[in-house]
Amino acid sequence: MGKWLKNVWFSLSLTIFSLVVFVPKKGFAEGENVSISRNDMLNVAKELHPPGCTDSMTADYCTLSTAYDLRQEIWSLLEEDMDKKQVINYLVQKYDERILAAPTPEGFNLIAWVLPGVGVAIGAILILFLIKKWKKGQVESNENQQKLSVTDYDANKVQEELKNWL
Repeated sequence: MGKWLKNVWFSLSLTIFSLVVFVPKKGFAEGENVSISRNDMLNVAKELHPPGCTDSMTADYCTLSTAYDLRQEIWSLLEEDMDKKQVINYLVQKYDERILAAPTPEGFNLIAWVLPGVGVAIGAILILFLIKKWKKGQVESNENQQKLSVTDYDANKVQEELKNWL
């Protein structure tokens, strides 16, 4: 009877262990999101600027408590089956557009998207203009140096004048 009790005890223990370890904590309901990964949350957080952080920091790597709170809020919104766009829209409605890491490319904010390209184009044109002017100046100075070269007639005339004065 002792061996039979050991086998039953072993089987029962193995069954309970298997259920605890291998059965998921959430159910298998259709359409249920089993879990949200940290990367999903960080993917949304990198597009948001938490209140209080410097302008260069986004919520995915800012270490202030406001960034931590924002990441927690993003996590809870993602668990409510919101997608990335819905979460961002919800947070923009809650905190205003200043929470976005990059301004939306519309209206006055379009300047922030267009101005860098225009600045680079104007700078390139200015550099090309200055290079042309510099090359043209070198060619003219070479021509002037050739015109200023002393001829034999000029050298003889200078020698005669020096003899008169000395």
